[in-house]
Amino acid sequence: MNDKSDLVNLGRTAIENQWHSVKLNTAGAPPLYNDDGLNSQDIGQWIVHNLGNIFHTRFSPYPTYPDPDTNNGIFEIQKGADEPVSIALLADWASNTKESHTIAAQAGTNDYSIHLGDTYYVGSSDEISVNFNPDNNGPWPYGTLGSFALAGNHEMYSGGKSFYTELLPMMGSYEEGNDDPIQVQEAGFFCLENASWRIIGLDTGYDSLKGITDSDNIDLDLTDEQKDWLTNVVNLNGDNRGIIILTHHQCFSAFDSQYQNPMNFIAGLMNPGRDIIWLAGHEHWFSVYGPNKLANGANVFFRCMGNGGMPVELYTENVGIKKPRNPNNIQDPVNCNLVLFDQRQREVLDDGVKLGHNGYAILTLQGNNATISYYDDNFLNGPGRKILEETWSIDTVTGELKGTGITDLTIAFGVALETQLSLFGNLLSDAQ
Repeated sequence: MNDKSDLVNLGRTAIENQWHSVKLNTAGAPPLYNDDGLNSQDIGQWIVHNLGNIFHTRFSPYPTYPDPDTNNGIFEIQKGADEPVSIALLADWASNTKESHTIAAQAGTNDYSIHLGDTYYVGSSDEISVNFNPDNNGPWPYGTLGSFALAGNHEMYSGGKSFYTELLPMMGSYEEGNDDPIQVQEAGFFCLENASWRIIGLDTGYDSLKGITDSDNIDLDLTDEQKDWLTNVVNLNGDNRGIIILTHHQCFSAFDSQYQNPMNFIAGLMNPGRDIIWLAGHEHWFSVYGPNKLANGANVFFRCMGNGGMPVELYTENVGIKKPRNPNNIQDPVNCNLVLFDQRQREVLDDGVKLGHNGYAILTLQGNNATISYYDDNFLNGPGRKILEETWSIDTVTGELKGTGITDLTIAFGVALETQLSLFGNLLSDAQ
């Protein structure tokens, strides 16, 4: 199991994460699974297999759904439209830390579970296995009806091969008594839907790297294959069901980079005025935004929840609301409509680094209603603790998405979430 202290201040460059992975896997016993040579017996093999990945050699060809007549990437929720469906959402979780194991246990067993990306350090075969493979005691909380996964930048530090060829074959829709998915998630994107809602997971990881020392590709975009799938298979304008987008990278941020090309493409496919909910990871701070306008005039309600298993390093200085991670990319929190963020302290490490809470979310769908409940780690003791809950409804005739309520439950704990009171009233309504 990883020591969380080794993950504090972890950068986003390929070379740094490759080095951490080498150090981790050469310091102890050889891993049980092939790790592209990342073991103490053959570091030379690691160099041969992975040096090219540092220079952005991506796994190719890009995986798609090759036989759309039998599997087109759309997965039907295996419950009646009026039955409640529970979906666990975890982001930046696969770190094999005490925190990630605790969060997985607290999230528990749900109908579905979805990982929004980042397997630390580099998404290698061994790292995929220790987090997700039940045969290797991987703690991932598989859903009884299905599980899905998205790629982040960390899976791509090793080229993405293990994500696409080892993790995805375990993902998809399940049935009782069958260990293998009955419909496999064959690509890094999917749509999970019922009569009222469509949950669309998109792969922003594949195009997220630039080179050996670059930390982020701000201009990342969806692959051509995903764009074609969204346009011709998903057909966002084909009906008026509620739309919930899931990605690894954030489309809005008050604190860090903004990756808006995927959002702009989606806006171009949708009818004007069609509001959507968007959840992502990448940043390790739980934050909730009021509506921001899409290019087509619709609103996107964005939530960042990348606190599944990585250390949540709290800011110690304030610039405006908080100190941005990248001082050269300072965002205006008001323009982003930031409303809530979690700055509560859970512990202080020996070197003085202050850590906040890890967490996860449970999305519950029932008929035209959706509830998103956010939980923290409850100090790694006992069940998860609900900290925020929001409710939504969709009119499947008109396509109108309406926020019906939101409650900050941390007020009762005595240490509430940071709230921009002037914006709280706009959290579920049209942007001003």
